[in-house]
Amino acid sequence: MSINSTFPSYKSEGWDKLSDSTLLKPGGVTEPFSIDALHLTIPKEKVNEKIRILDIAAGVGNLSIPASIEFPNSEIVATDYSKGMVDSLKIILEYNKIKNVSTQVVDGQNMVDIESESFDYCFSMFGLIYFPDRLAGMKEMYRVLKSNNSSCTSIGSWQPNAFLPLLLEKSYEQFNGGKKLQSKQPALSLDDKHLFKSELEQAGFKNVVIHSVKHLIKFNDLNPFLSPKNPIVDDFFKLIGDENIDRFKETFITIANSLYPKDENGYFTTEWNCFIGIGEK
Repeated sequence: MSINSTFPSYKSEGWDKLSDSTLLKPGGVTEPFSIDALHLTIPKEKVNEKIRILDIAAGVGNLSIPASIEFPNSEIVATDYSKGMVDSLKIILEYNKIKNVSTQVVDGQNMVDIESESFDYCFSMFGLIYFPDRLAGMKEMYRVLKSNNSSCTSIGSWQPNAFLPLLLEKSYEQFNGGKKLQSKQPALSLDDKHLFKSELEQAGFKNVVIHSVKHLIKFNDLNPFLSPKNPIVDDFFKLIGDENIDRFKETFITIANSLYPKDENGYFTTEWNCFIGIGEK
């Protein structure tokens, strides 16, 4: 299935809109997966070492902030191609007095300001999946890692049955009378573990392993997931047109209620599944 590079989630402007939203906070949906990636990628014996970590498409720090705590002697550089995201992360870092994380506005597909062979570990949790040229991003991750036989990269990607991408596709199909999405939604651009492994190997990585990780996430309100500030959702709003957004939201909520009925306390319990791809330089 082809990609549609006009989707808002492929553009920095889409993420700028999200950066001032309450949808993205430290400790959000992606944080538990980011912590899993840290544990799967960096050996425990490195906990007190002075390692350098690069976080690409860092958003508001759902990997960088846990890494700063788990690896207190590390130097972490958090990058994003959305200036709005970087500005929001700066505020969070200053407020929480986090000293070992610095920030830069960087296009992960062409990191001209990042020196080659300068990092021990490189991460992109649910960021590289939105790059129009994923392979270019992976090759840049390979370039900036040290050639010391222990440096690794780690990338997070949603699986097809992850809650939000799944519901968006089901809602689109029902809204369109059973017609399926013609272009791969960016959130699922690496939902095939064999493709994921192949692209990491094409970028030069060896001993590639694709881990499957699942977390149950609880919440009591569906509406924040349907904000047009969220570029993942706005991808679908742009496809159906502004005049149909309310009806699409109604469809989304109906399907969510049927698949994930609320518990006695009024909470949805939803399953989010991801792949974490790890490769060595």
